[in-house]
Amino acid sequence: MSPKTIKTQNAMKNMTPSPPHHPSLEGIDYVLFPHDPCVQIWDNFFLCVLLYYCFAIPYTVGVSGGYWMYHNIGWFFVNMLLNLVYIADTIMQFFKAYYDKDGRIVYELRKIAKNYFFSINFLLNLIASFPMQLVIYMLDRKYEAHGEPSETRIGFQHLLTITQLFRLLSIHRFNLLTKSSTLIQTWWERQDVARVMLASFILKIVVVSHWIACFWSFIAFIQVGTFGSALGEEANWISNWYESSYVEGGINPIGWQSDIDRYALSLFWSIQSLTSIGYGNIVPVTRLEYYFANILMLVSGSFWAFVIGNLVSIVEHMYSNRTSYKRHLDEANTLIGCFTPATVGTPNDQVDDGDGDVVATRIRRFITAQYDETMLSRPTDYTSPTLTQAFPSLDGLSLELRQLSSLHLIRKYIEMVPYLSHNYLTPEEQANLAFKCIFLEFSSGESFKKHPQYGRGIMILKKGFCLSLGTTGSHGINAPVFFQTFSIDNPIAVNDVLVEDSFLGNDQPLYRFVSYSLVLFIPRSAIFEVLDANKVAWKNCARWKYLQTCLLKWS
Repeated sequence: MSPKTIKTQNAMKNMTPSPPHHPSLEGIDYVLFPHDPCVQIWDNFFLCVLLYYCFAIPYTVGVSGGYWMYHNIGWFFVNMLLNLVYIADTIMQFFKAYYDKDGRIVYELRKIAKNYFFSINFLLNLIASFPMQLVIYMLDRKYEAHGEPSETRIGFQHLLTITQLFRLLSIHRFNLLTKSSTLIQTWWERQDVARVMLASFILKIVVVSHWIACFWSFIAFIQVGTFGSALGEEANWISNWYESSYVEGGINPIGWQSDIDRYALSLFWSIQSLTSIGYGNIVPVTRLEYYFANILMLVSGSFWAFVIGNLVSIVEHMYSNRTSYKRHLDEANTLIGCFTPATVGTPNDQVDDGDGDVVATRIRRFITAQYDETMLSRPTDYTSPTLTQAFPSLDGLSLELRQLSSLHLIRKYIEMVPYLSHNYLTPEEQANLAFKCIFLEFSSGESFKKHPQYGRGIMILKKGFCLSLGTTGSHGINAPVFFQTFSIDNPIAVNDVLVEDSFLGNDQPLYRFVSYSLVLFIPRSAIFEVLDANKVAWKNCARWKYLQTCLLKWS
């Protein structure tokens, strides 16, 4: 083939059009998906900006009047950078995929842009991203150059600063961003719900108190038009407080640079109004102030009832374990109070019913040990007979999630038994076995030989300590009486459980628990159900354990 022919063929290949893309995939390379790591970082950063503005903007408008923003170059640049964040976020929303009302993600670039452009969010972001700080700063420099009176230009700048309140309209995105943030959701799911709810509730109360304080200070500005010296000359709540309560060397709320003192006084009135305390040293003077105070008192009644109701609910949830402990202890004391007095010379001496006082003490200690264990570990522990009773949320999961959850909860203990390990059983078989395990509790001094319903089985201590009486090793086969100790994560009767009851005879071991103990119990019936279905586990491992136990018996 000549070089000319090869060149012609290559040119034809280059002219061949590529397969057309689906219309919905046009511009897919520029789409920002909600769970993209970079998008998640930006959303978390924007959440911090919104939280800052939630406190900063009311303070700037209602208390400081933006004085430090335009007279401190550092604060000016910080606010300009945050203004650039709003501009960048406004642009990013044109490329950010979203979920429709049916929960389906929309990633077509044209639909994303159209949906955002015609939404209220675009208008709010557009207004919020307008660089009003820069405009005010330039006007301030202009007024200063022309020698305008200080009070006049600062008052006019404050009126322009009020336009920043539009940024507070973006607070509605706070809930949306927290729900879409993987970081916040992961953190929330790992925390104690009651404590997180309490922290969230306190934060809301702080925000409400802060906003009311800022608005109360802003009312004084509306009536006077300045935070300067005229604030103490005209009728308003600040001048009234100044005349009646001002002490030399104390706080002084009058003056543009006295914003911290003015805020402390406003916050004091806000909190005492919300809590219905009312010291009476800060009172409304003008008609506008009385109107606002009346409205606040009406709202505070309902707000305080809401606060008390929520706090009671949260605290009740936080101390539910302690309440349950006290209830169980009261029930136990009622039970103990019904014990009949001990009778001397009981005819049937073979029945060891124990001393009544000793039994009563053991009952109380057992209930107390349950409570202590619950407080030291997670609220939900293995204090219920089955896995689903210990963790009721398992019933609401899909089949696959149930199996995966059971493996994460129990697999560690199942792996301690050689013939039940992953070398022989599939994850599905281990998961099914996990749901057949029983969780038992034993008090100090209690003995155990076999379960009255499930018979013999393998025991694995999760907490506590026990002794084996009259056994050899972990086999319990025909040996002189002596003690063997078992501690946490030490499986008991791994080999014995494979041998029939009739074969062991009277050689079945007796276990005595030295302290309060939590035990994972794998019933013998569940083990043989697995081994019957999995012949490989029996052939390659379990039968040799069975033979070993039988040889020890014969020897």
